[in-house]
Amino acid sequence: MSQHTNRLSSLYNNTMWGIRNLRRKAFVVVLVVVGLILLDQIYLHVWLSSPSTQFQRSLHLDDVRQLLRAGQDASVTTILFDPVILDAWNRNSHVEVPGVCIFLCHVVGPLTFAITAAQLRDKPMFLSRLAQLGFTVTIFESSEGHRSHVFLMRQGSPLHLVVLHMKPTDNMMSDGYLRQYALEGPPHNVAQVKQYITKDSWNQMKLDRAYERFSTKDRKIDGVDLTVPSHVDSFLTDHRNSHFLPCNESRAGYYNLKYLKNESPEDTRFKHKAWKLIGKAKVLLDQLNIPFWLSSGTCLGFYRQCDIIAWSKDVDLGIFIEDYKPAIITEFEKRGLKLIAKFGKESDSLELSFKEDEVKLDLFFFYTEGATIWNGGTQARTGKKYKYVFPAFTLCWTEFLELKVRVPCQTEEYIRANYGPGWFTPITSWDWKTSPPNARENGVWPEAERSEVIVLKDV
Repeated sequence: MSQHTNRLSSLYNNTMWGIRNLRRKAFVVVLVVVGLILLDQIYLHVWLSSPSTQFQRSLHLDDVRQLLRAGQDASVTTILFDPVILDAWNRNSHVEVPGVCIFLCHVVGPLTFAITAAQLRDKPMFLSRLAQLGFTVTIFESSEGHRSHVFLMRQGSPLHLVVLHMKPTDNMMSDGYLRQYALEGPPHNVAQVKQYITKDSWNQMKLDRAYERFSTKDRKIDGVDLTVPSHVDSFLTDHRNSHFLPCNESRAGYYNLKYLKNESPEDTRFKHKAWKLIGKAKVLLDQLNIPFWLSSGTCLGFYRQCDIIAWSKDVDLGIFIEDYKPAIITEFEKRGLKLIAKFGKESDSLELSFKEDEVKLDLFFFYTEGATIWNGGTQARTGKKYKYVFPAFTLCWTEFLELKVRVPCQTEEYIRANYGPGWFTPITSWDWKTSPPNARENGVWPEAERSEVIVLKDV
């Protein structure tokens, strides 16, 4: 009996040891597999985020001709959209040597064309025809499901098609604008094209962009009949300033869920009036060719909740002082915006305030000083001057309540400078002299100048 028990105990121990040993081995195998997968993903991420510049192919003009042939067969217009090539051709269009590829063949990486999303949607034969002509077609879509970029590989380096989406606006004076979505997509798609893209081009393709609508013309470049923007200089300027920042709908949704209460009819009326005022100011400033951006509380409303702050009771826009034109006052008053206050002067702390339909519009003028940018404020009663200091910023396009307007590209840094780290929490009580963390006292206007720098008008 004892021997039988010992055998069973020994068998049990051996079995358990085997099971534990098998578990250890299985754990090691799983650990190795997971480690290899992680290493592979890390390598792929680094590889894809650092495009190689060792191009193995150069452009073949026949690829361009076949792209145009597919367009003709499908009644699709492809527009030369490469800013580097367009700039070189525009400055040297008088140079032409028969049989020599002077411009197109000097592209570094893919040669870029544009096509509208409507044509790509309505002319499915276009992509089929490209495949019939020997192109490998790689399509990218945005996170919203919009077709954004198409890469075509045949004999030489790829051809790149940017897909332009027409965005209508709710501004009766505007024809809308063209939206280009950032390049994003599954790693295997990116891997097919990344080796032909320089790091700089890669970073440029990952930007959302917005363009003014433009006309086109036909021109022969390197012996090829191409369609190009009618006004290349204007297009190149537009392209340099085309960076687009979409409003963060997720953040706005969270803010509204956490803080937004039912709006009163008065709040709704104010927001509608403020929206109309922004639209009118945009039309007038655009006509005067004066760039502006959403500033102060209007910028906070855009960034935090994609909306106008109901209790702000005014509209705030920023303009660089270099873009100031005295005609602003004349043109605004012609259109019913009455000047109610003028503070400062062009060389120091200029600010204009207008009013329409009980809503105030403040135009703040910004001055560059070293690595900072500031705008001024003046207390009418005492003549005290204030300075609001921001870190240097650049401007990007956005769409705010169906209006194409600019905001600081470094939006959160701009907001933090003006409202501090607690910018996300709504504050209904605000003192323009002491509440902003970037406010600085900046002296007092001399008595002799006050009639010039403090102008208040009865309306």
